[in-house]
Amino acid sequence: MKKIKILSLIGITLFLLNACNKETEFEQNVSGNQMLKFAPVLDYSLDNIPTIAYNQDVENLLLNPDDRDDEKINNYLYQLSIATRDLIKDANFNRIIIEMALASPNQTANLLELEVEAPEYFNAINNRLSSKGLSLRALADGLTHAPVNPNPEFPETAEIERYYPAIFIPNLDNVDNAKQPIISPNIEVDCREDESIEDNIIAWYFTKNGDLHEILLSEKTSLLTSNPLFLLDNASSKVKKNEVAILPPEEESKTTTSFSSHEYSIENGYGYESWLGGKSEFCVQAYRIAPNGVVHWIYNSSGWKEIAKVKRNDIGDLLYKWSHHASNWQPWSNPWTPNVIQYGVNMVYWNTYERDWNRSPKELGTCTANGATIYLSGKRKYTSEWYAWIPSTAHTHYTRFQWVYYNWAHWNSSWKSKFRLWRVEI
Repeated sequence: MKKIKILSLIGITLFLLNACNKETEFEQNVSGNQMLKFAPVLDYSLDNIPTIAYNQDVENLLLNPDDRDDEKINNYLYQLSIATRDLIKDANFNRIIIEMALASPNQTANLLELEVEAPEYFNAINNRLSSKGLSLRALADGLTHAPVNPNPEFPETAEIERYYPAIFIPNLDNVDNAKQPIISPNIEVDCREDESIEDNIIAWYFTKNGDLHEILLSEKTSLLTSNPLFLLDNASSKVKKNEVAILPPEEESKTTTSFSSHEYSIENGYGYESWLGGKSEFCVQAYRIAPNGVVHWIYNSSGWKEIAKVKRNDIGDLLYKWSHHASNWQPWSNPWTPNVIQYGVNMVYWNTYERDWNRSPKELGTCTANGATIYLSGKRKYTSEWYAWIPSTAHTHYTRFQWVYYNWAHWNSSWKSKFRLWRVEI
């Protein structure tokens, strides 16, 4: 953080040199005309960014008649993006945001922390928000969400979710600090008449002469571009970064037995996709803690995979698709002692959830076995958008290999979803 503080002091000095009053302070800071004389030159080129124009009314996309808290948060993130976007013309601001995201457990820069790390930018954002009767602190107080359709038998599912205002950088591992960021209010488009733009979000970039352009941004683009993607987000303070090394699956001799899912469903009332169209992404995250305490991923280094995309008309229906769940790792865990931390056996911990590529990770469970602790998480808009297990109980729902093996199949169901695991013989 020393680097951030040094940059912040430089920014403050330059900022004060240019300041005459609060109004001109903000204009000079966000315009970049003064600061960029001293800051590194910003590269305005676009790396694998399709400039797909979009002509729908963005403010209509903020609405959600099914969830007023979601509508409120959409509006807050939109106002915050408007108040922040001119700052991306300042290379020092961009560097600070990237450094903060790198130091976080969830690839985000907490904008409240700018009050200490870079107060000139904190004040600049507040000055712009004040025209809407907002501030970063007031906005943070309002980033609350009541879970949709909580289960009265489990009071914790009705607890109000609280978030902080953040910039999420999904391509953090591949950013070029010299390139201009693409900034987004993180608002998904209406894809009801065009499925090709499903899961796209509104985004903006500037040309070198300061012209603002609005485009669509997709997950595919996020995987290809080196332009930093600054997505305004409601981030969770409860997410923890895994401190243990997570290794690839071990090479092992082929066995005739493995375990796969087949039947699955999302129950009525829990399709978490936008009312503006699109399919629910029914995904799973899973890790194995080996008997020696070493943690392995099962599907890929990110720990997750998509089971299926569920159409809106299929919500509530039992669906069918084979998907590999786990190999036949022995010795198996003891399925009859769910609350006991186990040793000397293979433990597979997992949870299913609604995945959103453009949202910062939210917690899915904390699990301990064989002297190792892992933190499950998945990218999604709200913490409550899990399907299989309440995150605080995920440690009790490890894969019951013995039950699956001897009974050929085992249901893993909640009031939100069904997920059946099968013994598969090759």
